[in-house]
Order: sequence, then structure tokens, then C-alpha cells
Amino acid sequence: MGILVLKAAYALNVLILAPVLVSMYSDVNAPIRALQGTIENSEGLRLLVASLWSAILLLSLAGFFWPNLFLPVLILQVVYKSLFLLTYCIPKLRAGKVENVPIGLSISFLLIVLTYPILIFYGLSAN
Repeated sequence: MGILVLKAAYALNVLILAPVLVSMYSDVNAPIRALQGTIENSEGLRLLVASLWSAILLLSLAGFFWPNLFLPVLILQVVYKSLFLLTYCIPKLRAGKVENVPIGLSISFLLIVLTYPILIFYGLSAN
């Protein structure tokens, strides 16, 4: 059962990231849809984020077949998404700059930060 929980997390990564990456690679001279137009589109920044998310998608595909081996991918997501929420989103919200926060992205990050540690723990303890 623990392996199924981990596979569900990897599958969720793929389901979330596949459409997001289509927009990240195609939003060349337009607001980045995945960031809801709240962060300025810079080619370098857009491709840097798209590369990171592409790596997570590819490693999540591998994690679906080797769940325990690719657990660090899930842990990395919890860490970097927590840092983004703590260093970007929360300060913007506290300053009353809600329009600068990609709300949909932030909510998905928050859900991952809150649930993946439970999935990781359950996946490890059930093995």
C-alpha cells in the first residue's frame, strides 16, 4: 500500500506538470500562464523554471516505476515550494500585494507542502 501512495504522488506530479510545461515552453512573448501573469516574463527565468519542472516531471515518471529510489524528488518539491511560499508569497501577501502572488500556483504549492510529507512518511513506513 505504501508504494501505491508514493506512485500517486508521482502521478500527481505528472498530471500537474504536463499542461503547465506546455504553457511554460510556449509563452514566449506573453505573460506566463502558469504564473498567472503575476511575475514578469523573462526568457531566462521562464526557461530556468521550465527546466526544473521538466526535470521533476521526468524523474516523477521514473519514480512511478522505482518509488523508493526517487523519493528525493518528492522531498525536493516540499523544500523548494516551502521556500517559495516563505520568501515570496507570504511577504507579498503581508505587504498587501495580492496582485503579485500567483494564487493558483501558491495554493497548489501549499497543498503539496502540506500533503507530500504525509505521503512520504506513509510510503516509507508501509514498506
